[in-house]
Amino acid sequence: MAVIHVPYGVKGMLDLEVPDKNLVLNTDVPFPGEMPNLNDAILAALENPVAGPPFSERLRKANRVVILVDNFARLTPAYKLLPPILERIKQAGKYVEILIASGALREMSETELERKLGKEILNSGIPIIVSKARETWDFEFVGVTSYGSPINVHKRFLAADFRLAVTMTQATLWGYGGGGSMILPGVSSFETIEWHHRLMTSPTMKVGYEPPLNRFREDIEEAMALARLDMSLLAIFNPKMELIDLTAGDTLAAHRASVKKYNARYAFDPAKIPGGSLDVGISGSFPGDRFFAHACWPIANLDPFVRDGGTIIVATPVPGGLAHYAYAKDYMPPTKEAMRRLYDDVFYGKQALWHACLWLPVIEVMARKEVIVVTEPERLPDFEIVKIPAVTSLQEAWERVRAKYGPDVKVGHFPYGKWIVTGRGADGKL
Repeated sequence: MAVIHVPYGVKGMLDLEVPDKNLVLNTDVPFPGEMPNLNDAILAALENPVAGPPFSERLRKANRVVILVDNFARLTPAYKLLPPILERIKQAGKYVEILIASGALREMSETELERKLGKEILNSGIPIIVSKARETWDFEFVGVTSYGSPINVHKRFLAADFRLAVTMTQATLWGYGGGGSMILPGVSSFETIEWHHRLMTSPTMKVGYEPPLNRFREDIEEAMALARLDMSLLAIFNPKMELIDLTAGDTLAAHRASVKKYNARYAFDPAKIPGGSLDVGISGSFPGDRFFAHACWPIANLDPFVRDGGTIIVATPVPGGLAHYAYAKDYMPPTKEAMRRLYDDVFYGKQALWHACLWLPVIEVMARKEVIVVTEPERLPDFEIVKIPAVTSLQEAWERVRAKYGPDVKVGHFPYGKWIVTGRGADGKL
């Protein structure tokens, strides 16, 4: 009998006994611990870029520096990554601002800013600006991508002569995060974000897909080039949010290199599953997944591993509720007619493209697979609203699927399914 340990957000772990014969895939593999001497490691990455000049050379030529940092929806602990960078900028006597790449999401609260940046940086006197996509006067037009997206970028970003993004590499519903995403949607206007998100209906806008297959990502990278994001520092973390790898350099090359490193840790091959697919995939959630809009991502990530007609179990307490996922309620269950209605509503402006992309990939999976959420009793009414079966214990969810699929049920354990990819290359093949 195997015991699997399923992360349950801020609540810790849930344990479940699964017979050895049923547990045919377990992605709970060892990871390295945090890199020693973090400050030295951060500076070493910046001084040894995979492409382009080192940080010190770029800084020497600059007068005004802007550092892009991601928002509350990303787990990146900027308070770990920024201190040695800011110290070097201070030593060089250069002016620096921190610009929060919010995309179209709401402004961060003081608590969220402190969680992201730490008290020392907040109290340092360094200007911290939050990009607010709907305040159109803050943005300047820089050009149009080959996909026809007009790109308006935050003026404070454009005013700098050295532009550095500090973020993390991770799988997302749209390919991979980090890199050019810090420009689009990060510091782009709402109009630009909506124009770009019309590409979200591309069938290759999926977890783990890169250009040239992923048109959505290609548009992002063209926007990045138009805006001239000079350099990126990309971090990879283990599931405990300990820093295990750093890549820096010209953004496109650095992102590509970081994605390869990420895949070496988080990619698994569904072809190695007996029979090629699972009946049941079980995933947990990160402590930072306060909203179901972010905790729901494993549903899309586990799609290639779990057969159509199978079940995906997601354990998450989501203390903040559904957030943007609440908009999916009008299209559940996701029948063919419901999906047509969604596309009609997008066309007529009843649903914004930028937030539909946060849950459209998930309900597309739910059209083919059952989802069961394990959550807290007070959250059950939320899941009734969006018509997702929810229970309050992992054991109850297990008993349901065992009764449904019988004694030979094939189970996969994906403790941090939000970060799992299939190892698919840029051409879509394993």
